[in-house]
Amino acid sequence: MEIKCNVCNKHFQTQESLEQHNQMKHSVPEKKKISYKKIFIITSIVLIIALSALSVNSFIKNSKTPGEYDDFAKCLTEKGAVIYGNDYCQYTIKQLNFFGKSKKYLNYVKCIDNEELCNKKGVETTPTWEINGKMYPQVQTFEALAGFSGCAV
Repeated sequence: MEIKCNVCNKHFQTQESLEQHNQMKHSVPEKKKISYKKIFIITSIVLIIALSALSVNSFIKNSKTPGEYDDFAKCLTEKGAVIYGNDYCQYTIKQLNFFGKSKKYLNYVKCIDNEELCNKKGVETTPTWEINGKMYPQVQTFEALAGFSGCAV
């Protein structure tokens, strides 16, 4: 007796062969359950990557723009102006922050790292500016620095 598959019309010699064939070739796979935990984790990872990429892009974009006082800071350095200070001094931080991104162009001497030089120069207060051989202690306005140095703000 010959047995025939109703789906693909293939012929088999035994019922057992037909059942094996149907299980292997024509069985309907069970639907997998949706794992909301996996979806949440994958979505979170994608969001973290996207936000990281945006923040890095923003940082790179901002670091390429020139500072507002680049020319003034460069002029001070060209004229030999030096600012003596310490990173832990709130007044030094205030003075440097006046320059914003342009502070990278200043000739800044950290007295904690150059104690001998600061003592030799007579620096007792930070910040202290040295411009044209004269010492100007404390935080200085841009107008005062411009007057001492001859640089335009």
